[in-house]
Amino acid sequence: MDQQRAIIITGASRGLGFELLDLLVAADARPIALGRRLDPRHEAAAARNACIFVAADLSVLPSLDQIDLAGALPQTADEIVLISNAGVVEPIGTLGVVNAASLATAFAINALAPAILARKLLATADVQRARLRILNISTGAARRPLPGLAAYCASKAAAAMIFDCLAEERPDVAIEHIDPGVLDTDMQSMLRSTDDPALPVRQMFVSFETEGKLQHPRDVARDILTRAGLL
Repeated sequence: MDQQRAIIITGASRGLGFELLDLLVAADARPIALGRRLDPRHEAAAARNACIFVAADLSVLPSLDQIDLAGALPQTADEIVLISNAGVVEPIGTLGVVNAASLATAFAINALAPAILARKLLATADVQRARLRILNISTGAARRPLPGLAAYCASKAAAAMIFDCLAEERPDVAIEHIDPGVLDTDMQSMLRSTDDPALPVRQMFVSFETEGKLQHPRDVARDILTRAGLL
């Protein structure tokens, strides 16, 4: 593993993010996990300095400017990689019934927090003369309207456009959008258990399970990291 590379992962406490972090810890990459909490397995890893935890609530945007990401990065890093994985599917419900606060939270976590983190890392990369690379864990929902998931679809689409604008502004920043497909995660379970009136396309998510289309998050995580040259 290239010891001059710094890898930051958001949303690492469960699902795909947990597996991404776990694989990088196993590969001695000493990744940086950013979020509200860690799984106990990775708390133990952080205690032995196998990974670094930076506490942050991505739904509280003003607080993101206060976190010391630069201090968590090795000063010798010549490449900084942000794996922007954190995301929420809530609020689930047709637009006429979801409330304004839940809409704002979805956009904060799914779109605005990634933009703020990218801005902070861009400044750090410029100071350290390091290359910045962003892997945006996206979704097919960012390209397809799904009734009952307007907040998720729109906020994930917004994140992709923000990163595309950054790529135009700074051609030296490498941006890659990754659609991991449908995974066997808590998010999928939540979608299957939602009432039909709130999620008119619920049966589509039920079919993913009944037809055996759900992928194991660890397999997908390994494929993402291998393709990206991070394992």
